[in-house]
Amino acid sequence: MKPQYGILRFAKYKGPEIGHIEAHNERKKEQYASNPDVDITRSSQNFHLVTPDRKYRAEAERQIAEAGCRTRSDSVRVVEALVTASPAFFKGKKKSEVREILHLRDRFHQSPSE
Repeated sequence: MKPQYGILRFAKYKGPEIGHIEAHNERKKEQYASNPDVDITRSSQNFHLVTPDRKYRAEAERQIAEAGCRTRSDSVRVVEALVTASPAFFKGKKKSEVREILHLRDRFHQSPSE
């Protein structure tokens, strides 16, 4: 059996690049010259930990305002989290099973008081 692995990647975004990362994450392009490994035929297998109700920047600004935070022009507005694993982890599992195993939706969606 090949070794299995998990990947957690976090990235901070402050301004105009939020729109670019949204276009990439939501697969709004037909081709990705900057990343030829993107397989658009498998995009339906991706899912959000927390599904935004609007565009990323607008959703971030709403959440910042709701929390009563003050921002500067160089403040981080979005923190992106990528969670993935080796292909063997996903083999034979439905999307709902992967969500349940990782318990990500519930953990990320809870407020600190829960």
